[in-house]
Amino acid sequence: MGLEKVAIIDIGSNSMRLEILARRGSDYWLVEKQKETARISSGMYNETLITRESLDRAKAALSRFSALIAFHRVDHIRCVATSAVRDARNQSEVLEELETVLPYKIEVLSGEEEAFYSYFGVKNSLDLNDGVVFDVGGGSTECISVQKGQMETACTLPLGAVRLTELFFRKNGSPNTREWKKLEKHIDRTLSDAPSSLLSSVPRLVGVGGTVRQLARISQRMTKYPLYPIVHEYEMSKKEIEKVMSAVREMSLTQRSEVLGIPRDRADILPAGILLISRIMDLFRSDSLTVSQQGLRYGLFMEYYRGSRSTPPESPANLTLRRMSRKYGRYRDSRNQRRLAMMIGRAIFPDIFSSPVDRTLLTAVNTLSATSLYYHPVTDSSSIGPLFLEEDLQGFTHPQRVMVALSLIRSRNLQEQDFRKNMKPFADMLSPEQSNRVILYSRLTSLAREALLFAGGRMPYVSYAEPFLMITDPGEGSDSHDHASTLLQTTEKDLGKGRNIVVQWMRYGKKPGETPSG
Repeated sequence: MGLEKVAIIDIGSNSMRLEILARRGSDYWLVEKQKETARISSGMYNETLITRESLDRAKAALSRFSALIAFHRVDHIRCVATSAVRDARNQSEVLEELETVLPYKIEVLSGEEEAFYSYFGVKNSLDLNDGVVFDVGGGSTECISVQKGQMETACTLPLGAVRLTELFFRKNGSPNTREWKKLEKHIDRTLSDAPSSLLSSVPRLVGVGGTVRQLARISQRMTKYPLYPIVHEYEMSKKEIEKVMSAVREMSLTQRSEVLGIPRDRADILPAGILLISRIMDLFRSDSLTVSQQGLRYGLFMEYYRGSRSTPPESPANLTLRRMSRKYGRYRDSRNQRRLAMMIGRAIFPDIFSSPVDRTLLTAVNTLSATSLYYHPVTDSSSIGPLFLEEDLQGFTHPQRVMVALSLIRSRNLQEQDFRKNMKPFADMLSPEQSNRVILYSRLTSLAREALLFAGGRMPYVSYAEPFLMITDPGEGSDSHDHASTLLQTTEKDLGKGRNIVVQWMRYGKKPGETPSG
């Protein structure tokens, strides 16, 4: 199975980015990631002309990207330009000069195309059936309504963090009250031009783009968030965003960098960008915002990876589990454990495992526990948790990441005091109900593993009649359980939620007195 490398270049209004991904079969991973703050849109909004200084910065950035592409021997290149180049009256001259340092075709995406790739990146990285995706860039903002998983309506609005900062703030990034109010009115007036179909139904609001990601990181730093700086599927309330906006407005550019950790290339445009996000939330009457790390560039890559623009055949969570297990082992190796844990769980707790979320999380715990990732060599077994928390778990919310990680740790039968000492900041993120689920998932996982070891890796027969769970080893070469079985041992298990069960370990065709091998 051959290895191929794919380069994605995004010529944005504020930043220019290069991502090189490697692909072998159905697996893929990031090889190189570079960002250059060329700010090609700087100074263009009065006459809509890209200036010579901006063009020189962009050429220097593309020259460095071109060297990296040659170094990595990339097989496929996709280079796109968005709002600034799209709006520039000197577009043809700009493209001609840029292509002298980057000998590849540069596509200028239309607003609708840019909106689609932002949607496609989000759709392939988190569960979104109904809602609105918005992508705040340096020069424009794309809004996309999603219904039943499909893009319905899309629009591009001339609202971007660089554009608004240059047009409305005389002293870059430090607006006075008059400028702030004037910008607020302008944003509201422009947002009112959005198609009314966008507002029909907004169960979930998802934000994409550098300003949205930076806002999330500031929020995490201010609250000492345990999963900092993971922002994918991080949720922020409107109240949190207003708090960040007030703090940013009161600080100087230097303070924003030193206190909040904002890169200097974004510190000046952040106030306008956060105000825009806040007004978008007001427009859609949303009290919370979900952040997506994946947008335009991921959408471009996924179109190449899938070979089409069709939505993924499985949920992002299931696809992530397949990729991770293949990365560290083989997905089929976890099949029996996944099936067995689910059989036991649904037999004893049918009300709980009628929920798709619980089924997905129990599947995740058993999939990962059956791969070599679970046995990753670390000096302290309790420190394995952060490995899962830092992995690319697309399709899982932050609480779900923590639930999976803690379930895996607990299933290793660590001492309770070690568990509490090492994982308390993460455990404190969960509600009491979520904490109870962690106990349930971990104990079902341990029981499924024990049963498989008892049956020598074969799939045992399972039946349940409260409070008895009968686990029977079918024996070597047996394809039927119509003959006599022998009770080998009886044990009592606590599965949490006040549910104790009696496990009867049985084997076909064996003599009394033998003990389980597991």
